[in-house]
Amino acid sequence: MFSREYTGFFIDGAWRQPSGSDVFTVVSPSTGKRIGSVPAASTADIDAAVEAARRAFYETDWPHRPPAERAALCEALAAKIHERKDDFADLLVDELGCTRALADVYQAVAPTLHWNYNAAVARNYNYTEVRTADLGPLAGGSAGGMIMPYGTQSLVVKEPVGVVATLVAYNFSLPGTAQKVAPAVAAGCTVVIKVPEPNPLAIFAMAELVAEVGFPPGVINIVAAGPEASEHLVSHPDVDMVSFTGSTTIGSRIGEVCGAQIKPTVLELGGKSAAIVLEDADLDTTIPTLLGISVIPSSGQSCVCQSRFLVPRSRHDEIVERLVAALAEVKVGDPHDPEVQMGPLITEAHRERVLGFIERAVDQGAKVAFGGGIPEGLTEGWYVEPTLLTNVTSDMEIAQEEVFGPVVAVIAYEDEDDAVRIANDSKYGLAGSVFTSDIAHGFEIARRIRVGTFSVNSYSADFNSPFGGFKKSGIGREHGVAGFESYLIPKTISVDPSVTLPEEIVRSADTVTRGV
Repeated sequence: MFSREYTGFFIDGAWRQPSGSDVFTVVSPSTGKRIGSVPAASTADIDAAVEAARRAFYETDWPHRPPAERAALCEALAAKIHERKDDFADLLVDELGCTRALADVYQAVAPTLHWNYNAAVARNYNYTEVRTADLGPLAGGSAGGMIMPYGTQSLVVKEPVGVVATLVAYNFSLPGTAQKVAPAVAAGCTVVIKVPEPNPLAIFAMAELVAEVGFPPGVINIVAAGPEASEHLVSHPDVDMVSFTGSTTIGSRIGEVCGAQIKPTVLELGGKSAAIVLEDADLDTTIPTLLGISVIPSSGQSCVCQSRFLVPRSRHDEIVERLVAALAEVKVGDPHDPEVQMGPLITEAHRERVLGFIERAVDQGAKVAFGGGIPEGLTEGWYVEPTLLTNVTSDMEIAQEEVFGPVVAVIAYEDEDDAVRIANDSKYGLAGSVFTSDIAHGFEIARRIRVGTFSVNSYSADFNSPFGGFKKSGIGREHGVAGFESYLIPKTISVDPSVTLPEEIVRSADTVTRGV
């Protein structure tokens, strides 16, 4: 069992005592009772963590080590996390309130996948490339001048960006950390991890394994911080890049700070995803899938939650009736119970925020078809019933703003063009789905929706392919090779095209590209 009481931060390869006495008390969402604590960083603690990461990047061989050596450490950490997956699952159910089933199939096992996946990418990635071309024909036959000859010969190398600050959302704290940190360190960066305030314990527990594996001091540093210290981390002049998952409001502020410093960012922000049910959808399979991609996982606390169900007006009443019947079978309660499908929300304040959305939706004309309040008998912890709202129009707050809870709005459409219009009528563009008996047509619908990820007859995030958003859902991409490349910067080293490149340079390059 992992510790739940931490008195220090993981900085420079060891536990370091904080400069102040403030702490974050960790409260179980399922009981409302204290289960642990971690220290709260001051700006001085942030400075110490950044200094350690800076030193590891600029004064050691970490960014220049053979990728296979960095990959081996990532794989060793993946093995340690896998060995302790049951301990992580226990801890995540307690501090996050996710169900045991979700912990076992995702929260406690996806980190292993991310660390191993990015190790494999790091081993096989082409970091260098010789590029030669005669661009003269593209310039009307000109040979160009001395400063910019049209005959070219360059070595393009991909180098790690430097010190990375990672800030992950509470709803997938351990997988999200691996999703960001694994590609960063595998690429040769060093990192400072800012844990989420409500549930920091699993990431602090991961630090114990980082130490066991033997990552060099300063490569991975872990702190907990409130808003002031977090902004200090983001704006720190010795942080070279920021990767953030969270609300669009905070992401916008991070973008402002990093933009002023010309600092690259990856921002994975909010969503208001639409699930489009077409006329020909098979409701026997569609209805349970809709619940499984909306209210049930993480009690709707997911950026990709399909929170708008767009249904044909001709089948509206039938679909609502079947959704209500399915929701009535969802078991809400103690997430430790293996029969429970939906647990609590993360904090009492967040529960009140979600209930406020429901109340305002009703005030604006929506009708509660199911749920809408606190489940009977669940007076301890922060529970909300799975809630289905009807009589919703696309201009209502409930159809436009991210609730981040188990609340779904049903919106009727007239025809497919209307469905596409409603789906795109959002400031967000993270995810979406379509349900149809014609899979090929589903792909046609997918191409018309302005989102970063989309599924046909399901919704799933493909860890082997880019993940990210359009519009106010963010910039940059995670997952897959694109996620790994986020932490690399191309550098061009050129020579006169008449010069023969040294054999050792050509031999070290992974590929030779000729032409354009």
